Amino acid sequence: MKPPVLPPSPAAEAAVIGSLQRAGALFRARRYLEAAEAYREVIRLKPKLADVHNNLGVSLKAAGHVADAIPCFRRAVRLKPDYLSAHANLASALEATGDLRAALEHRIDAWRLEPDAYEPRDALIRTLRRCPYDKAHPGARTALAALQANFDIDQQGLSDPAIRLWSSHPAIRRGIDNAYHGFPERPAASGFKPISDFLADDVIIGALCWSIIAHPGMEAWLTRSRRWVLDHAVEGDLGRIDPTWLAAIALQARASEWVWFETEEERDQLIRLAELQAEGVETRHRDLVRALYLPMETDPDIDILSREVGAQSPDDLSPRALLLRRSLVHSREEWHLAEEVSSTEVRDEVSRAVQSQYEDNPYPRWLTISRRPRTTIRRHMAQVLALPQPPRAEETLPRILIAGCGTGRHALQTALRYENAEVLAIDLSRASLAYARRMARELRVRNIRFAQADILEMGIFPERFDLIESSGVLHHLEDPMRGWRVLRRLLAPRGLMRLAFYSRRARLPLDDVRRDVPDRGDMMKRVRTARRRTYGLPDGHAAKALLRSADFYAASGVRDALLHTQEHTVDPLWIRQALKELGLRFLGFELPDPAILEEYRRRYPNDPSALNLEAWDAMEADHPDIFLGMYQFWVQADG
Repeated sequence: MKPPVLPPSPAAEAAVIGSLQRAGALFRARRYLEAAEAYREVIRLKPKLADVHNNLGVSLKAAGHVADAIPCFRRAVRLKPDYLSAHANLASALEATGDLRAALEHRIDAWRLEPDAYEPRDALIRTLRRCPYDKAHPGARTALAALQANFDIDQQGLSDPAIRLWSSHPAIRRGIDNAYHGFPERPAASGFKPISDFLADDVIIGALCWSIIAHPGMEAWLTRSRRWVLDHAVEGDLGRIDPTWLAAIALQARASEWVWFETEEERDQLIRLAELQAEGVETRHRDLVRALYLPMETDPDIDILSREVGAQSPDDLSPRALLLRRSLVHSREEWHLAEEVSSTEVRDEVSRAVQSQYEDNPYPRWLTISRRPRTTIRRHMAQVLALPQPPRAEETLPRILIAGCGTGRHALQTALRYENAEVLAIDLSRASLAYARRMARELRVRNIRFAQADILEMGIFPERFDLIESSGVLHHLEDPMRGWRVLRRLLAPRGLMRLAFYSRRARLPLDDVRRDVPDRGDMMKRVRTARRRTYGLPDGHAAKALLRSADFYAASGVRDALLHTQEHTVDPLWIRQALKELGLRFLGFELPDPAILEEYRRRYPNDPSALNLEAWDAMEADHPDIFLGMYQFWVQADG
């Protein structure tokens, strides 16, 4: 017989409260191990308080005792299985020790407890992207499928885990390896099977339909499978191929702007496919096979296809429905929207050349963006910068200029991010603006207006802005400082700028790619030459990092990254001098990896805010790839 459980005495209750208060004060004072001992005192008196076990783990982890923190978080989860913070903390600690697969289980648990909360959702996506999948993971697959169905999430970030999860099956992994053997120069390895031989799994079909697949092995498999499909279609021997595969691969070909490598034999087979149609020979799935190589809007049967798309439900998200809509509806909408853009004279010669590039190849091509709760400029800076106290910013009705908005992805993300913001987005290219306007309508973003303008011509513009963002734009001017001076004049007193420039050191390895590409000629041939050259670089070459970028897998992205008509690169010392000339104060870099900031603080402990550009120059000299995605930084006007 168990003895009766006696209620705690008032003295014991007072001791618990006192220890909790002491632990909190010690933690706030960053005396983490002393705080941990105070939490242990509470646990000795009350061992079943999940919050206290969690807080003990937090204190130990903050003190650097990550391995000791893990059992504390596990105990908190056992005591309270629906304790979201404990699941998240346990996942973070497991990730710190490298146990990503176990961490993923708790990221999934945290997300399931509050699926509409963006913090556990974003943490789950980060872990899905990092976790290795050497074998099937049903929980990860279920979570990924649910995330793919949520179009408030940028689907591009889900494509890599989708591929790696799907290819955890040994037969699929062999299919990718066989296709990648010798790609793009030599035939596939023996035993090659087209991707369409496998089940049209919803996860991989979703990735093909809603993202650009940035995976060299998958590109090889899709490219070689496309040729297999074309050959068998011409021979009348497609077998029982699933048209879902064909439509999904055609959507991916469209997203890549048909940049995949093709041979003379394939071009001959396309001609033969057209001849069969002209002869009245029925070819199964002919329209989908053709769309693997060419825009569907150029199909000879466009009238029939137009009637089909007219009969569609707008809620139909099947691959064929999406292909018809993007080919025949969206392209027509963009043509009309481009016609509505007021034409502005562009007088600068380099600006006209840049304008021409983006009329031909609007950039970037994108399909989705993430929606998060709106915030203020100041709160956002606190998240992305190392400053202990971000500067004050206009929050009542911030006026924001996006100088060089391209196809609108960045501009719409900014319009969705900030409370009460009014955004003006300008660009040289009418085609890019048309894409941006269509996406703004589709996403129902109403606090943004678009206009065609050259930054260099905006000096007389009467409006002043509280925040000016210009990402990857000024370095495409003949004189970046000339454009930056114009933007400086448009800045309100104490206004902020968020800018991005190419790094000289990070871009230097790309010269090994561009060196062999002709300066002129057919653009698609030049793009494919640059891609072929990149694939052929030796393993370990810095420029092979391009193979991890979605830009490498679309014609417009390759042209923007490698074959731009005008490009400048800079370094931190150039930025320091420019800021001095313009009367701007450096607020810090947005860094892609927290480890970079940790390394900086280790090297320069007297500058925890990481504001010394001379120190950044020295650090980049030792690590020339840390700004591969451009210097992205914030500044503020003096006075």
